[in-house]
Parts: sequence; structure tokens; C-alpha cells
Amino acid sequence: MKASTVAAFSSSNPAVLRQQRCVRVAAAAAPPPPPRGRPAAQAGQQQPQAAQQQQQLAASRRSVLALPAGLAAAAALATLPARPAAALVIPPAGYRYHEDKLDGYSFFYPEDWQPVTTSGNDVFYRNPFNVEENLFVNVSSPSSSKYATVADLGSPADAAARIQQQYLEEFMSTRLGVKRTAEVVSAEERTGKDGQLYYDILTRVRSYASRNQLAVTQAEIEEGVVLEWDRIYLTVLGVASKRLYEFRLQAASSAFDKDADRLLSIARSFQCREVATA
Repeated sequence: MKASTVAAFSSSNPAVLRQQRCVRVAAAAAPPPPPRGRPAAQAGQQQPQAAQQQQQLAASRRSVLALPAGLAAAAALATLPARPAAALVIPPAGYRYHEDKLDGYSFFYPEDWQPVTTSGNDVFYRNPFNVEENLFVNVSSPSSSKYATVADLGSPADAAARIQQQYLEEFMSTRLGVKRTAEVVSAEERTGKDGQLYYDILTRVRSYASRNQLAVTQAEIEEGVVLEWDRIYLTVLGVASKRLYEFRLQAASSAFDKDADRLLSIARSFQCREVATA
């Protein structure tokens, strides 16, 4: 029998037609096959994995919310970018670092020197083992000075002349037979490590006194004159925030002759900087 005849026969047979309808209904109810290239097992596992991830995220949120406020804040700060640390100034061995952030200056001083709070200066340190060694800083009032730079004082020689006269007036004595002299040893300008212009002035001050307090004539007075003290004053002048800064270091002339490098390094460590003023 030919194939066409068999087909025609099968389509006209009621039993065959019922069997074909059952096959079509079963095919329509079956789930579609998985996409090509993906295993059926992987497709079946995708939904459980997504649900598990959502559960983990929810648990993480609940654990963060359950933290105390302090720990939560610490966790938040830990995520912020770190700020750059401020520059740490390390003084040389045997020295300490003094910084006045309000008035805007700093310097090194010997570690065994002690502060004096009754001097009337902005800051004062002294050597407890040598009464002739000390240092201090004076700062002009922002309302009474409008300096743009230390060059407003004139040349270093001009500034030194003013310092010389200042010392003569400052160390003036009312004692009979006492005489004070001041000599400018050096005066020069310097650009510090901070880029600021400074004047370094070295002055030698001597005090003479007569042992003959009852002398009548000048010859008798001068005959008994002796040297009381001989000191070196290292003065550093600088300008910042339109204010004049004066750093002064005092030492005996004999000590300066033996230890000039150390004393000069202390004086030259002084720096002044711009600060906000009212």
C-alpha cells in the first residue's frame, strides 16, 4: 500500500484521530525546553541563587542597623579618605621646639632651659645654670604696626643702629661711676628656610663700673673702673601679618667665642609666619 493511501486512511479513522488529539494536548502542556547553550541544571539553580543573595543583603543591612551609634560612626569614618598628617617638627638632639600658633612664630631652644612667665615678654627662656644666657621674643601690636616686610626698617645697618641705641637706653644705669657701651659687630639680611626675609644683628654690650664710689675727679673715677660684664646679643628681626617680630638671644662674650655655631643656630631657627589678626 502506498504511503499516501496510508495517510489518508489514518486521517479518516476515528480511533486514530482521537489518538492524535491526545498527543497534541500533551505537547501543549509540557514546559518549553531550556535555551540553547545553557544546561538545564544551571537554569534551575539560578532562581535559588538570586534568592540567597537577597537574603544575605538583607541580613547585612540588619547587622549594620543593629550596631551601636558609636560603632556605626566609626565604621562610617573608616570609609572616608584619610587626611594628610600635619608636618611633624623634630628638634635636634638636646633641643626642644617652641611654637606659638596664635602669634605665629617658632624656634628651637636648649632642652634644659626653663620658661619665665613674669618677664613681660611674649615668651622667655633662661639657662638655670648660667644667669647670663637667655632668650625672648617680642611681637608688635597689630593695631600699631603696618609693616609689609622687614626692609621697611631700612637696611640691616639702619636697623642695627636703632638696636644699638635701644640697648644703650635699656641698660642705662643710675649708679655712680657706671658706664655702658654698645658696639654693632655685624648686621646682615638672610632669607630663611621658610622663604621669609630676616635681619640678623650681632651686638656687643659692655658694662663698666668704678670701684671708687667716692671719687671726685674724672681721673679718679677712671682709675678705678673695671669691667662688670661683657655680653653678646643676637637679634633676629622679621615681619609677618604686618607685625614686627624680635627674637633676642643673650650670652656672655666668652661663651659666644667658644660656642658661636650653637648660639647662631638657635637664633637662626626662629621663624615667623602669617596668622589671622583682628
